[in-house]
Amino acid sequence: MADHALIVPDVSLPLIEHSLVIGQEFPDVETCRRTLKDIAIALHFDLRIVKSDRSRFIAKCSKEGCPWRVHVAKCPGGPTFTIRTLHGEHTCEGVRNLHHQQASVGWVARSVEARIRDNPQYKPKEILQDIRDQHGVAVSYMQAWRGKERSMAALHGTFEEGYRLLPVYCEQIRKTNPGSIASVFATGQENCFQRLFISYRACIYGFINACRPLLELDRAHLKGKYLGTLLCAAAVDADDALFPLAIAIVDTESDENWMWFMSELRKLLGVNTDNMPRLTILSDRQRGIVEAVETHFPSAFHGFCLRFVSENFRDTFKNTKLVNIFWNAVYALTTAEFESKISEMVEISQDVMTWFQHFPPQLWAVAYFEGMRYGHFTLGITELLYNWALECHELPIVQMMEHMRNQLASWFNDRRDIGMRWTSILVPSAEKRILEAIADARCYQVLRANEVEFEIVSTERTNIVDIRSRVCSCRRWQLYGLPCAHAAAALISCGQNAHLFAEPCFTVASYRETYSQMINHIPDKSLWREPGEGTEGGGAKVDITIRPPKTRRPPGRPKKKVLRVENFKRPKRVVQCGRCHLLGHSQKKCTMPL
Repeated sequence: MADHALIVPDVSLPLIEHSLVIGQEFPDVETCRRTLKDIAIALHFDLRIVKSDRSRFIAKCSKEGCPWRVHVAKCPGGPTFTIRTLHGEHTCEGVRNLHHQQASVGWVARSVEARIRDNPQYKPKEILQDIRDQHGVAVSYMQAWRGKERSMAALHGTFEEGYRLLPVYCEQIRKTNPGSIASVFATGQENCFQRLFISYRACIYGFINACRPLLELDRAHLKGKYLGTLLCAAAVDADDALFPLAIAIVDTESDENWMWFMSELRKLLGVNTDNMPRLTILSDRQRGIVEAVETHFPSAFHGFCLRFVSENFRDTFKNTKLVNIFWNAVYALTTAEFESKISEMVEISQDVMTWFQHFPPQLWAVAYFEGMRYGHFTLGITELLYNWALECHELPIVQMMEHMRNQLASWFNDRRDIGMRWTSILVPSAEKRILEAIADARCYQVLRANEVEFEIVSTERTNIVDIRSRVCSCRRWQLYGLPCAHAAAALISCGQNAHLFAEPCFTVASYRETYSQMINHIPDKSLWREPGEGTEGGGAKVDITIRPPKTRRPPGRPKKKVLRVENFKRPKRVVQCGRCHLLGHSQKKCTMPL
């Protein structure tokens, strides 16, 4: 209905005029009113209602002397209405300007409903421009804004209803996805919303059984009617794609809420953390996160996101050469390499050492960080949360969580299908790195010390490889979980398949296991039982009414935080040649004469 009003081309005047005929029926008087209003707007004449009650509807053209008139009456014995009399000719010139009395907020809401269903980000200024282009009618910005608000409420319910439905929604998650965690918490005598925590069993199973022991933490501030903050903990799958483990919405970002979130995360993992290697957690290490990690994951390695650290370094020194050396220091695999780069930086600015006191290298430099980052230096979760906040801030909280659940379910289904088509031992991203290592291995001379130890000789240095312990003196094998070029040279020399010496978390089998479980569909809310019919429900009783938080969006246009696309890309590693020691190419591609 509204869809036709927006996307079909303008119809000719005679076609619309003849769309009303004597005997035409309408299911109810409201449908009749809407149809006549649409025709009046399309034909650019003002409609004046003469009579409207439960049994009849009479309308005419508002221009004096114009004969256009319609009489609709209720059919006996049924709810339908039918056109009894119709004078379909106009003698007036109609509305001569772009403003139209029938273009009410309700009409705007119906006109944009289909577009808003597909795109909740449909802006009021786009609405008023589209209505002008497609209907020849001018509406105000406030009419467009109110029309969108009314249409959003009709499609998704109100923000207030979303909070009220949260206990029952959590119950539906636990019922349809057994083993999942879904809990909502209220505060104060008025039961104002405080916290929501959701983690699906499929995500818990995939992380514990197949993902590498690495978690990213971040948050995004919501800009909806009642604001709030979205918290998330995400892992990384075998092919380096983001794997959200737990999602929470809190009334405000605070140290207390971070402490609660990490407490819920610890409960979620439970005793399973004893069966996994020590966790590596990456974040921007703001105070609330640091304290929460130290409290609930005291044995975890907690490292800095390199985007946060590098931006601070860049803004502090504003020196391109220093920044380039800084990134070389970040990627340095050994302490000797790192200290060499630090010396280069100190020669340019003595203030570097003062900066290191605020950002200790033990928390971000590969050479010193004790945890396993598997080559992850920046937070991929930041872009995901930014997109979720952008896509969902117009939606009530239940629809917001459904949007995220639908995206997770879609990822699981798509990646499960992709994983089943792979026939290799390792996932494509790991396969590519192994092949690069094998190609580089051709440049090395291999000396075998015994069954498991090898000396790998190059023009730059000699490295020791132990294929039983899976270590190389360059440290790349143990830091990244994949055989380095030195290890590949040793393995090839003794007839071994280098692919079999990657960490299990990079195998296709692990990838398939990660997405082996399903995230099940949640029934339509019309099938949920009403709040007030149940008992306990994971953090809040389902028979209580949860009200919105006290926080409200301030008046005016919210400020946009612009996240540049390049900021989401992993910084490019600077390659240094082992023969000529120049930057920009590898040893195997070196053309410099010796």
